[in-house]
Amino acid sequence: MDTRIVEVLEACYGEELSLISGDLGALEERVTVLMRQWGQALLQRMVSQGPRGYTGSGRPCACGHWRRFVGYRSKHVHTTVGWIELQRAYYHCSACGTGEYPYDQASGLASELLSAGLAKACCTLAVAGSFAESSRMIEELLGQTVSANTVERLVQRVGSGVADQHRQSVQACLKDHHWPLCETPPKRLYIAADGTTVHERDGWHESKVGCLWWEDPQGRPHHRYVGGFDEAERFGQELWWQACRCGLRQTPEIVYLGDGAAWVRGLHAKHWPRAVFIVDWYHAQEHLWNCAKVLWGEGDEQTAAWARRCSGWLWEGRTRKVLRELARQRKRHRGGKRKVIEDLCRYIGVNEEQMRYDVFRAKGYSIGSGMVEGACKHVVGDRLKRSGMIWSRAGSSATLALRICWLNEQWDQLWQQKPLAA
Repeated sequence: MDTRIVEVLEACYGEELSLISGDLGALEERVTVLMRQWGQALLQRMVSQGPRGYTGSGRPCACGHWRRFVGYRSKHVHTTVGWIELQRAYYHCSACGTGEYPYDQASGLASELLSAGLAKACCTLAVAGSFAESSRMIEELLGQTVSANTVERLVQRVGSGVADQHRQSVQACLKDHHWPLCETPPKRLYIAADGTTVHERDGWHESKVGCLWWEDPQGRPHHRYVGGFDEAERFGQELWWQACRCGLRQTPEIVYLGDGAAWVRGLHAKHWPRAVFIVDWYHAQEHLWNCAKVLWGEGDEQTAAWARRCSGWLWEGRTRKVLRELARQRKRHRGGKRKVIEDLCRYIGVNEEQMRYDVFRAKGYSIGSGMVEGACKHVVGDRLKRSGMIWSRAGSSATLALRICWLNEQWDQLWQQKPLAA
């Protein structure tokens, strides 16, 4: 900052600040408050001197006629440094009765009366914490009061726009067959799909989650995510589109991981049949342990011993030995326990080719170890499955879309598009 400005500020506030200069915390807090006041005054002065959206006596209207300049109209806007008042040019079309404020569109202003900067700050906090927590944090960090309801409306508006934009991009690619390419395709691309449930007002519903990861030439890991409440077909299309952006059509090697469910297998067959399909190790382990708990009970020593023994065989790719052990246990049990054994037999039998863990490890493939399950927790669980949360479909979908945008490092790109003005 220009030293002359600092000297002027010191002349105005130096005596007041010197009284608390011995307490750095108190001094910092007071200077921060003063900076907001100075910023608010400067921002108000600059917007008052600007063009404010005036582009001449008329503008073309979408109906084919002209919108005429009517005059300047006032609007109060909440910014990161406080409230300011805008006088913006207003244009009206007498033919169709519509009006517009060019300044609002150019500045990314919304009907919530929040500036783009304050709206971005609210949404940034809301992709990680609840709307109420985000409201409190905005006040703590910026000194601005924004209600939890306002934060929620912002997230729904921006997030639903993100979701719509993704759907339109996927549909355009399906129609034109012009799929995106990656500038630097990886040597090996991992694709994973799984599902987790979210509590909505009419019960628990499945959100599908896709995770893509790879290493760049410097060995640095990268991750991209896809998620939503769509049926498997539409989810698969979006996961395919995101995979293309990560180099799917250019990489020489693709590895696909999932839990072996029918819809997961269906995505593999339809979208990337040349990929090596691996049943995620975490899910394979989970099925074994769940069976053991039914047979001998939670926490029983025999439960742990049997599950570890079968897991060891599975780790070595000895699925036949696991199946023989299950056949032996089947003869010993009846009723519900036998059914659990039979279910596990079918699961391993259907996915046996995808459980050659000894072969996969020898080739250097990641076999999961919770990567897919971790994606569900990281993408969905950490935000949408907190204690007591019950969502509307619009709220859960928009919040998830916005969180994925943040996790995929597309945040600045999103706000450069002025999503509130759309």
